[in-house]
Amino acid sequence: MTARYSEDIKAWIIDQGLRGASLDEITAGFCRRLRAAGHPLRRVSVSLRTLHPQYGAHSFVWDAANDSLSKITHLHQEAGDQTFLESPIHYLVSGAAKHVRCQLDGRPLQVTFPMVEALRTQGYTDYAATTVLFAAEQDFQTMEGIFFSCATDCDGGFSDEELTWIKGLLPSLALALKSASVQEVAVNIVEAYLGKDAGHQVLRGKFNRGSVESIDAVILIADLRGFTATTGLLPRETVVQRLNAYFECIVQPVEQQGGQVLKFLGDGLLATFTLEDGQPRNQVCASALQAARSALTEVAKLNARLESQGEYAMPLDIALHLGDVMYGNIGAADRLDFTVIGTAVNEASRIEGLCDQLGRNLLISETFSEELGSKSGDLVLLGSYPLRGVSVQRQVFGLAEE
Repeated sequence: MTARYSEDIKAWIIDQGLRGASLDEITAGFCRRLRAAGHPLRRVSVSLRTLHPQYGAHSFVWDAANDSLSKITHLHQEAGDQTFLESPIHYLVSGAAKHVRCQLDGRPLQVTFPMVEALRTQGYTDYAATTVLFAAEQDFQTMEGIFFSCATDCDGGFSDEELTWIKGLLPSLALALKSASVQEVAVNIVEAYLGKDAGHQVLRGKFNRGSVESIDAVILIADLRGFTATTGLLPRETVVQRLNAYFECIVQPVEQQGGQVLKFLGDGLLATFTLEDGQPRNQVCASALQAARSALTEVAKLNARLESQGEYAMPLDIALHLGDVMYGNIGAADRLDFTVIGTAVNEASRIEGLCDQLGRNLLISETFSEELGSKSGDLVLLGSYPLRGVSVQRQVFGLAEE
């Protein structure tokens, strides 16, 4: 292990960061190069926080025996788990020490951890861990740093020179991982708040006000009937939990069938299914109809559970329509919304408003039914109805079995 190896590895790390390599590519490549340079590490773990609705951190564990990298995602609530509280990473980020060294060859340990004792039983002889902050004044617990550990099974463990050598490379590694993490966080945020397609459009630079395009799309509008009256009877915390449970029943079927949720509208949502990606139009409509059916089924299950517990339940109303919409950035100079607008969206909203009047949970427009074609055999005509803002009455369809 010479200065030349260090410079070569640092140059490789910088190149990976500049080209936008992923977290797992950087971690695995770094470990392989250390082994190729003669470092006796057998196992490496790298952890860093992330911004994600479900996950609070990622860990990457590399095993030299089979050159494999495992990615572990940690839920936000795991921060209070006993396993985490008894781990080296918690010991370090809590400020108890700056570094951990556990020589597992029979020497007494100043501090012990269950996971390190497990490594001892697997034949490991040495374990070392540290953190690298992205800035001296920042706190690792706010995602601003990495946790790094390495272990070996060689006789005598690590030499001081080997640990010093690897420590000298960690700032470069942390910088590259920070670059990759920032990119991942950006994707997580835009997907969480805008949806996958809209988010990727923004990341590709389509965020100028007025940057819109005309597309054909299926429009799905969903709304919880009686939300205002029902939630007035519930504690605030219960309202949020309940609303999240209902949205989970709707969003998953939409995304599983290829749609995207563009926005939440209080107790409802707006979703679209594009008709311009080469897939047969009637198949896209069939997928949207299946998403609506599945959402209604899941909401019915949720309502049955709530009612069995003596809790308030709310029916779900859905409208399906299709037409030409404007898709893109609408808003003020410094506050934009990536959404769809147009008469087709307005008509879908008006149709959804008929659900309560007609005693139906799913209403389907005439244009949607026509596009569905041969797959529309299980729909029934419910009649023609006036829609506010529309000059002529529109035919509305429903499910035959409802």
